[in-house]
Amino acid sequence: MKRMLPVLLIATALVGYVAGYASKSIVNPVAPPIVNGHFDDFSMIPSAHAQENKPEAMPFGFNSAREPSLAPDAPPVTYWNIDDIRKAHAELAEKARKAATEPGSGSSQSFGGGPVHVQSRNFSIFMLYRVHRDHPVLSLTKVNSVWDDAEMHAGAYDFYVFTGGTGEMVLGGRIANRQNLRDKDGIIPGEYRGQPIEGGQTFKVKAGDWLLIPPDTPHQPKPDPGGFSYMIMKINVGSYPWALIR
Repeated sequence: MKRMLPVLLIATALVGYVAGYASKSIVNPVAPPIVNGHFDDFSMIPSAHAQENKPEAMPFGFNSAREPSLAPDAPPVTYWNIDDIRKAHAELAEKARKAATEPGSGSSQSFGGGPVHVQSRNFSIFMLYRVHRDHPVLSLTKVNSVWDDAEMHAGAYDFYVFTGGTGEMVLGGRIANRQNLRDKDGIIPGEYRGQPIEGGQTFKVKAGDWLLIPPDTPHQPKPDPGGFSYMIMKINVGSYPWALIR
């Protein structure tokens, strides 16, 4: 019996300790850790440090910012002089003026050209001039109007930097008489034309103004006498091949 006494004392102490810890947990339960938005398992830091002991940590876990190539057709560094852009505005205005007096000049007010023309797989940049028309003609969608049809692009943002002249841009709302754009090969999916715009917002625009037009947003140019020009950047949203973007 005396030999069993130390064992019983140890067992009693152990039971008391367990019971006390359990009761403490019930009264003051340990709060779960708060998730603060940082997950170590998803951190890029460990993988960045593991990049073959390179002196510079590259993004996305690659050893070089060029491996793999994310923009194989990226244009080179390009500079446009404002004097050249102003000259292009005047040249396009003269081109439009001559076309307006020629028979069979079509229904479009837009004239492309100038020094701005760049394209890669996810964006393009070019320059357009929109002429003011005094007399109505049939638009692409057979509407008799002094304005070109409104446009809507499902596959691209349009970003305008106005480079000369003044006028209005009507954005938003809905396009009355909306139709799929067609070319010689047939319907262009995701490209729409028609007019007028109903329920849109009108912006007065001039040289130096910027305008961002999200995908699926109706927009229609209405140039003042003298027309206006703009640099346009089309940013592909990634779901359309360039063959479908106008």
